[in-house]
Amino acid sequence: MAQHHGYTRWVKSGVGAVVLLSASVAGAQPSVPEPPPPAEPWYEAVQLRAFADAYASANWAFPKPATYQPATRLYDGPQGFGLSWVGLDASFAPEPVGGTLSLRWGPSAALHAGRDAGSGLEYVKQAFVAWKPGSGSFTLELGKFDTFVGAEVAESQDNFNYTRGLLHAFAQPAFHTGVRASAEMIDGLTLTAMVANGVNRSLDNNVGKTFGLGLSVNPSDSFAATLGWIGGPEQDDSAEVACTTGTAYDPKVGTCAVKAGAPAQTHVVDRGGANEFDAWRHLLDLTLAVQPMETLAIVLNADYGVEGVRPADTSIDADPKAEKWFGAALLTRMQLSETWAVALRGEYLADPDGRALAYTLPGGARLKDTELASATFTVEAKPTDNLILRLENRGDFVIDASDKQIFREKVRDGSDKLFTTTLGVVVTTN
Repeated sequence: MAQHHGYTRWVKSGVGAVVLLSASVAGAQPSVPEPPPPAEPWYEAVQLRAFADAYASANWAFPKPATYQPATRLYDGPQGFGLSWVGLDASFAPEPVGGTLSLRWGPSAALHAGRDAGSGLEYVKQAFVAWKPGSGSFTLELGKFDTFVGAEVAESQDNFNYTRGLLHAFAQPAFHTGVRASAEMIDGLTLTAMVANGVNRSLDNNVGKTFGLGLSVNPSDSFAATLGWIGGPEQDDSAEVACTTGTAYDPKVGTCAVKAGAPAQTHVVDRGGANEFDAWRHLLDLTLAVQPMETLAIVLNADYGVEGVRPADTSIDADPKAEKWFGAALLTRMQLSETWAVALRGEYLADPDGRALAYTLPGGARLKDTELASATFTVEAKPTDNLILRLENRGDFVIDASDKQIFREKVRDGSDKLFTTTLGVVVTTN
């Protein structure tokens, strides 16, 4: 019996040793790591959007020629049928490096391009690289990008109404070329800063730079506010003065003066005062968005701009003259069902010195003491996710101006009001 118990203890001890040895060997073997998830193909991370925007418009004054472009309209001018533009957007989220490319073709592309028209960048609406270091909210962008102020954008399908309003067209910039940084300081509070070549131009016309600051507050889904400032020199800091034979440019008098034997030539004249702070253009923009209920959105947009304008005549040595413009817009949109929606927009724009409308009126005419109002009513149908139909009635009115008859009526008549009906059709991938 004693032998039996000893045998049993030996067997148990042996088995225990084997178990411990097996466990030690197993623990000594390296663990096989989980295989990493398959890498996502780069092209699947690119977000794409393509769209085509066309319209049929009736100007109830029936102006001639039919290609007449009203002074208060930027994109939707000529009556009849027309293609506004087609677009392709591609964006790659910065993780940590990404970018955006937006291409546009059509009549609206040339109108939107501003001073980029003819420079090779007419069809490039946006093209910038983005860098987001680390896991924070700081993002740096370099290239050509849309402005960060205003309530409306150039693409009609991204607005409440089909046509773009007075403030978007004339009181605010459309794009910049430079560097832009944004960071979420705290939850719901974002700061944006920008340094750019100027307003609506990629190739600068002076050695100065335009700066921008924006502060956005978005504490909830039902309220958002943005306050933005853009300021910098926008006037030419050089000019060309043509002098005839026997004369040459004299900086003391600021014009050509007699100089025996001087050949006829064109002189480049320094107008460096255009870069001084008192000649800068400044714009303050406030946008408030409220959504009191899920189906109702209300947006208020207000602008105030001022620029110290230098005399065009190089022989005049005078301080810049402050020319200003200001306005406000109220936009509302009600979603009636999954398919139907209605939108209203009312606007007021004052241009006392003719600065905001200076480059849009026929012949470059400068209207003084101009006050404009506009009212727009839009009915929207979206039968599918890819088709947007908008029937819009709009009226533009001249409250006051040095020449109130700025709208053409029939062939030779003028009018202080403009009524149009527009059917906008947009086909988009998303």
